[in-house]
Amino acid sequence: MVDLNWAVLTAAFLMVLYMAQAGIVLTSVLHLANVRGGTWREEVAPYAHATAYLFPLAFLLLLALLSSPELTFPYTGKSLHPSAWLHFPFLAAREIGMLLLVAGLSVAYVRASDRHRREQTPASRNRLTAYASAVIVLYVLYATIVSWDFEMTLTEHWHSAIYAPYFFVSSLQMFLAFLIIAMYALRRLSGGTRGISDTGFNCLAQMMLGFTLLWTYTFFSQFLTIWYAALPDETRRLFPLMFEHGDIRRGPSVIAPLFWSFVAMKSFSPFFMLIFSVTRHTPGVAALAAMLIFVGTFLERFTWIADTYPGWQMPLSTLFGVALLGAVTVVVFFVLRWAFLRVAVPVTAKEH
Repeated sequence: MVDLNWAVLTAAFLMVLYMAQAGIVLTSVLHLANVRGGTWREEVAPYAHATAYLFPLAFLLLLALLSSPELTFPYTGKSLHPSAWLHFPFLAAREIGMLLLVAGLSVAYVRASDRHRREQTPASRNRLTAYASAVIVLYVLYATIVSWDFEMTLTEHWHSAIYAPYFFVSSLQMFLAFLIIAMYALRRLSGGTRGISDTGFNCLAQMMLGFTLLWTYTFFSQFLTIWYAALPDETRRLFPLMFEHGDIRRGPSVIAPLFWSFVAMKSFSPFFMLIFSVTRHTPGVAALAAMLIFVGTFLERFTWIADTYPGWQMPLSTLFGVALLGAVTVVVFFVLRWAFLRVAVPVTAKEH
């Protein structure tokens, strides 16, 4: 049970990490896409950049996970992985080094963005474009490494060529959901005077719909390839998520309800909510769809991790599991509350 509760901590680390990083990625993409029309990038950017204050928390969670490798990585000390890639000292060094590099580049990007907003010169724009390009390249590389280290390699000799794209698409979808929830909460708590405009909510909701479709594509590209090929080396990871002992002839596994829950919460449910224009133009309803995606992402991360541990049970029913998740949630709340209030701008100043 302790190992499974550690899976809760691992899932929480992955959520915090991409809440910290994905805001920088989002505004980098919008800058490179040259999004104008209503300047909603400038409207969202201060809040997206403020999530970078979560990097110190992500670093502390990473150190906690690396301090107990026998709990975080079930294969540690069992000599199951002859590859030097999974040699623990190298694994720890690359994870710490990459996180510090990503955090440093994110800070440099935010400074370049602030400088361009003040100067509005070709030189400042070119500098920001260079940083934005580096942010996206490093995000893809780092997300690939994190998905391999903390999820894919937990099952002996299992791999999927699309797992890394599936992982970072899921992370970006989660961040868009988180940002909508945070902006809606900020508006409600401020009596409608702080946050982003209805135009900003609509643009974020449209982008979240796009990433919901992209997540569905990457998930089923992996799922259907494994299902129809039915090769033992591939099904050994997927089938235990659905069937008892990974045997298709048996009934559903204990973890199957969580598996199908996150599929519904990240794909079908938000899709049928967000395809309607009235939903995307109604912040409260868009926030409800975002909540499904956010909770579904935590279940997704936890399910892929927890299923690698033997004797699966529901760890969130224990005091330790609830305390771990609750402590991380409280810290995230107060950090972001402080960060968002620092950059909050009256909504009325941004309506067109």
